[in-house]
Amino acid sequence: MIKSKLPKAFLLCVFTLSIFIVPSLFAAGTQEDSSGNPYAGKELSILVSAGWMDSRYDETIARFEETYNVSVDLQTVPADQYGDILQTRLLTGECADVFWIQSNPFAIESVIVDYEDFCIDFSGSAWESVVPEARLLSCKVGDSLYGLQLWHNSPEYVMVYNKSMFTEMGLEIPTTYAELKDVSAALYAQGITPWFIPGADGWQHQLAFFQIGGIYEANHPGLYEGLNNNTATFKDNQTMLKVLSQMKELSDLGYLGEDWIGSNSTNMANMFGDRKIAMAMANSSYIQQIKDETGTTDEFGLFLLPLADNSFFPTNPAGPTMFGFKGTENEDLVRLFFDFVCETESLQEILDNSPAYTNIHVNDDAVQQHWLAEEKAFVDSITPDQMVTPVLQTGTKYTNDYWMDFGADMMSYFIGRIDANDVLGRMDANRAKSAKIAQDPAW
Repeated sequence: MIKSKLPKAFLLCVFTLSIFIVPSLFAAGTQEDSSGNPYAGKELSILVSAGWMDSRYDETIARFEETYNVSVDLQTVPADQYGDILQTRLLTGECADVFWIQSNPFAIESVIVDYEDFCIDFSGSAWESVVPEARLLSCKVGDSLYGLQLWHNSPEYVMVYNKSMFTEMGLEIPTTYAELKDVSAALYAQGITPWFIPGADGWQHQLAFFQIGGIYEANHPGLYEGLNNNTATFKDNQTMLKVLSQMKELSDLGYLGEDWIGSNSTNMANMFGDRKIAMAMANSSYIQQIKDETGTTDEFGLFLLPLADNSFFPTNPAGPTMFGFKGTENEDLVRLFFDFVCETESLQEILDNSPAYTNIHVNDDAVQQHWLAEEKAFVDSITPDQMVTPVLQTGTKYTNDYWMDFGADMMSYFIGRIDANDVLGRMDANRAKSAKIAQDPAW
């Protein structure tokens, strides 16, 4: 036995200090507050693209912070930068605790790629039952649950139009491109922008091309299967070329708005309310936003975008989806947050604070939905045959991954720098890159 040679007075001092110091060290390391809350003092970081959370989550996040004595660091990134920033964060292991992607049945494997390394597996979580089966397709790989998608079930990005204005001018809803062009000419002659597209947003003008996937499949049966098996291409597709040329024609005629390429959507509701524009692509519930923000007494309606004489509904089970980063040091807090936002009170808050949406697509009958009469009337007018084909970006592999790139190429075409087939060919090349990264055997 080794005896200490330190003076007894020194040992007594150390012992006395340890009574105060040691407990304080343990207290500093604990995650519990006086109520036994194990999350107290922790911070949850969330990385998201602009427009995917907005103010609709603010009330729920504030209540989450208050309930568990935590803080939430919301990192919102402009849409045109988000993809690159997310990939860098994932690859460097410096990602936020929670991150989002625009998911579809192929996106987890094509956007995240190494999902088993980057994503928390939520299989068996109670909140899975809240997500409808159609949306779980964008949240799972096989039987493993990785993402949470809380999105609306409104008709998504169809044509919203000023019904009162159409009635006053004796205009009918256009069902073909020729009719759309004629209606636009009549509106333009009265100094009204017929179809406003906010090109500066960087992500909206592509909608006109991608939301009408049904007409591409109808005109080229088996196209989706061919694109997914690498036996078909975007390039040289005659319907796609027609859609691009029709959009350019409308742009050249001034029917999409003066300097639409440099204009954003910030003031779009007021433009509708002031009768400066007659039509725009938007979610159906945007009608309520126009009324709420402008106080207009005009009536609005919905119709299917008739480029290339399309008559198909933009069926789309995809949407912004959040994931937990597997490298987080706060996995327990991430899981708690996912549980929290799926509670009825949170779902109701998210819906009630969503200025553009009248419903939330969840399996929870306790949530009070706010469907508009215009939405119901429009959906009731659509036949099942018009809803069989998903939108192009959801129904085909690796396509949505290059949404922003395709939009930039469209702009280059509209201003005369490249031709329409170049736009399509570049999408083929980009899709091939993602396919090789994913080691898709079809490529």
